[in-house]
Amino acid sequence: MIQSARTKRRKIKNEIDIIIESNLYETNNCEVLNAENEMYNKSEIKSNVSHQSINNDVSSTNFSSTSTVKADLANIILPQDTIFSEIPTLDKTVSEQNNIHNSRLNNLTPDLIILDFLSNWATTFNIPQNAVSGLLKGLKKHTCFSHFPVDCRTLLDTPKQTSFNIQSVKPGSYFHFGLEKGILRYASSDLKSIKLAIGIDGLPISKSSGGQLWPIMAYIITHLPLPKKVFPVGIYYGFEKPKDSNEFLLDFVNEAVNLINNGINLNNVHLEVSINRICCDTPAKSFILKIKGHSGFSSCTRCCIEGEYTNNRVCFPYSCIKSMVRTHEDYLSGLDEDYHISSESKSNLIELPNFDVVKSFPLDYMHLVCLGVMKKLLLLWINKGPLTVRIRAKKMDELSNLLLSLNTCLPSDFARKIRGIQEIMRWKATEYRMFLLYLGPIVLKTVQNEECYNHFMILSISMIILLSPDYKYLIGYARKLLDYFVHKFQLIYGNHLISHNIHGLLHICDDYDQYGPLDSCSCFVFENYMKELKSLIRNHEMPLQQIVNRYFEKYSNANDNINIKDTNTSKQIFAENPVLQKIHTNGPLIENVRGLQYYNLSFQSIKIKIKKENDCFILTKDKKVVKCLNIIANDGEILILGKYFKSVLPFFSEPIDSSKLDIFLVENLSDNIRSWKMSDISKKVMILKNENQLVAMPILHSSI
Repeated sequence: MIQSARTKRRKIKNEIDIIIESNLYETNNCEVLNAENEMYNKSEIKSNVSHQSINNDVSSTNFSSTSTVKADLANIILPQDTIFSEIPTLDKTVSEQNNIHNSRLNNLTPDLIILDFLSNWATTFNIPQNAVSGLLKGLKKHTCFSHFPVDCRTLLDTPKQTSFNIQSVKPGSYFHFGLEKGILRYASSDLKSIKLAIGIDGLPISKSSGGQLWPIMAYIITHLPLPKKVFPVGIYYGFEKPKDSNEFLLDFVNEAVNLINNGINLNNVHLEVSINRICCDTPAKSFILKIKGHSGFSSCTRCCIEGEYTNNRVCFPYSCIKSMVRTHEDYLSGLDEDYHISSESKSNLIELPNFDVVKSFPLDYMHLVCLGVMKKLLLLWINKGPLTVRIRAKKMDELSNLLLSLNTCLPSDFARKIRGIQEIMRWKATEYRMFLLYLGPIVLKTVQNEECYNHFMILSISMIILLSPDYKYLIGYARKLLDYFVHKFQLIYGNHLISHNIHGLLHICDDYDQYGPLDSCSCFVFENYMKELKSLIRNHEMPLQQIVNRYFEKYSNANDNINIKDTNTSKQIFAENPVLQKIHTNGPLIENVRGLQYYNLSFQSIKIKIKKENDCFILTKDKKVVKCLNIIANDGEILILGKYFKSVLPFFSEPIDSSKLDIFLVENLSDNIRSWKMSDISKKVMILKNENQLVAMPILHSSI
């Protein structure tokens, strides 16, 4: 029977819809798959949009039947491994998870897989829209892809009415993404309650423009050692910061109050919601709480100390008599009038139930210690301080050379290498952190005078204690060390240099008591996310709209949503079970130990790579520093084969024996190979080579 072109198009569309529908809903026995199916509803819409282009092109393409379409699509070679990467592991759960992925991909029609791959590729690598549209137009010239959309906005589901949801917040504009939406997107199913960390800060969008962003960000606090997944709650854009912080925070506060009072339903389970902490630097905290900034006389957020004006600057001289501690009730009553910018206006954060405006704002060590105290010390040693503390010019070159030479010893845990002293003004917070915790104790020993070096070591030891989960019993000692550091700083450098940051060291131990290791309440994770937000801006026109559109493009396509769910599941498995990678047969082996051999082992935050000299050292629970030579898996048990250093001595003995912090001088590697169980591993260490010495230093975040 002769059929019209319209009848053929309708028949093709109906048959493709049936194929899609059957593939999407035939599997109901897996929670992950259910979530994926739910998200692929949008892909069905995308497919329908694509079918509209069939109506325009079918006459020129000469589709004779549905089988022709299927045959063409079946010939497409799909790079499936670029969408879902398998994680080698001993745990059966991971292999089952991979089987689910492969099964789902096999069931989906090739055109959907290609469309999902293209949308995921475009958003993952931040491909410009004109480049994606150009690719689509090129693909449409081939008969297999002639029904693809011609515009990237169709492929990526770019929002059409973003500007309608942007509201005015003087003197700029604001878009509210929603706190509840972020929780529903990123919360894992095993949570008993939702505890949130909030980050607020400002950043310029470019050096040539006065435009600036003020994002409100959040992540869900979990007990697992997983990467923190930050999501935007709201973003302000303008050429000045918001005129009124309460107007800026209004939508966030209203939504947070509702969630705290009423909770949230997640997977048919009702969970309580709380704002556990708000992380920001001192200027942002001053803006949000409507209090004096760091240059104010009454600017300390933890105590009522009154600063002094000395040598053209406000300072906070050390005193054995401690000032009265600030409380939430004092803030509400306005007890210290000099602390508040206005006695009539308080931050609307006081409306949050069970929220303490003093204790819930941790002192961020990224800004206070790394970019504050550590940077100040280095500048004083270079050219800003008294002549008695400055490092000589010849020694300065030696210091830079030592730093650069130690870069060759850094393991893969450190993404950024440290630069020379000549570029210190360009150093990032991670470089100051690396100098403070790892490299400074080694390189300063031969270039700085003994008094300044010992004073620096007090700060370094204190921060090692405060950033590690292993030394909780030393917190009282760290508090005394920091008190001594501030007192000694006044004697060495002068009381006029005791700034807001130096004074803050007296209070930072309180945050360990409240939140645990200081990395759990720092701004590092929020600073990294702000770089992601900034990268979404492609030109100077309407930056806020661009960020909103790019965000929804990234998280509206079904493939990315599946990645979010799968990644959470895989990373939870990764955190709780050892992951073995790169099988080999090269040995070495020892007697009575046989099994599969691997090059790499990952467990929680430890990554051991026996082929990488900088990534193969561990510390055992009996304080042996081991060089890993092979990883064996046999009958579900993992063994580490390696050699250990026979000589393990303290690197320093004052003000504390370094062996208590797992820092050692090591030498004389054993000749014989022996084995250790996974349960014997304490943490990963790096071996720093300094002249004829080998210094073993633990990587603070690598404890099991």
